[in-house]
Amino acid sequence: MRVLIAPMSAMAETSGPFSRAVALCHKLIERQHEVAFCAAKDVNYKTIENIKNYYAPIPSPLGMPMFIGKRMIKIVQLLGIQQKKSVNSYEQVLHFIGAITYNHFLEDVFYIRKAIQNFKPDVVYAEFRISAIVASKLENVKVVTGFSYPVQKSFASNPEYSEGVKVFIKENKLPSIESVLDIFDWADLKVVPSSYELEPIDDKKIVFTGPFFVPKVKTVETPRNKIIAYMGYGTITPKTVIYNLAKVFEESKFQIYIATEQVKPFKKNNINVDRKFDFSELMPEAVAYINHGGQNSIMTGLIYGVPQIICPGNNFERRYNASSIVHLGAGVSLESGDFNAKTIKKIVKELNIKPIYANNSKKSGERLLNLGGVNKVVQVLEDLIH
Repeated sequence: MRVLIAPMSAMAETSGPFSRAVALCHKLIERQHEVAFCAAKDVNYKTIENIKNYYAPIPSPLGMPMFIGKRMIKIVQLLGIQQKKSVNSYEQVLHFIGAITYNHFLEDVFYIRKAIQNFKPDVVYAEFRISAIVASKLENVKVVTGFSYPVQKSFASNPEYSEGVKVFIKENKLPSIESVLDIFDWADLKVVPSSYELEPIDDKKIVFTGPFFVPKVKTVETPRNKIIAYMGYGTITPKTVIYNLAKVFEESKFQIYIATEQVKPFKKNNINVDRKFDFSELMPEAVAYINHGGQNSIMTGLIYGVPQIICPGNNFERRYNASSIVHLGAGVSLESGDFNAKTIKKIVKELNIKPIYANNSKKSGERLLNLGGVNKVVQVLEDLIH
């Protein structure tokens, strides 16, 4: 089987889509399938040895010229604008990163079609990349897409941002759409790297696989004494996280680990700040995981049975993820204005003395792992072709 993997692209850091694409690539190779990528070489891109990558353009924020877009991203990150702005739908995300302007969409579809014509895949795997679904339909190739509950048009949409794509669709005599999110329904199958319990979607095309990354979870007999924090480019700045956790937990019995790319690594007493940590080593001993509600983050917490404190800000997807964790009884959702030393101390104490949070998290994590992960994805692709 030949599979062309087409992950979404953005000028800003968004590690989830490309990391899932890489995990799928490695598993396909392990099963002796042929793989190629059509991925833009953006900040999230990493070369995979012996795997061909076909050219794809990088979208520029709001469709601006590239040199202006790069400056804009730096200014947005420097001023923390992304922490203040509401993100209401996946359609709005695609609009902001510039993926659905007419010019970019046309170019992106062109190069994906070119990759399909050259590589001749049996199936295209579109990691939340709508242009790849359209290109596959134009080339009459089967396509499977990544999907989630919050990207459904029925959950949240902003059709006013879809005009450029609607023009392209009309020009190419494809079925008319109200929103670019309608295009997800064109896929032969939709893969949700989660569970029905977390994302109750009733659709015959849906396949629940659980997370693509299935680590070996070790059991630790010693008392849990670690607090882990990772906020990505979320609502709460790393400096705010560091200040408040140090204020309440410095020289306490807890070891604090804060992962961030935005602050220079340092260690002071029991406060550890670095760009990355080996979560497989830390999570089994964690009493709480503070995160921004990204899908990879909440899955990590559940897999290791760690209660979560989620600060989703005004991001539609993260707010949904946070509500799912609260509904499971596996953690707490915290509004941005309530993130302070006193509140965090109170929540950590509650999570520590009430084992129900950890138990609920562990049970849900076990159910996720039983779905099969990336092995299930490969099986789905094989079944679709054969």
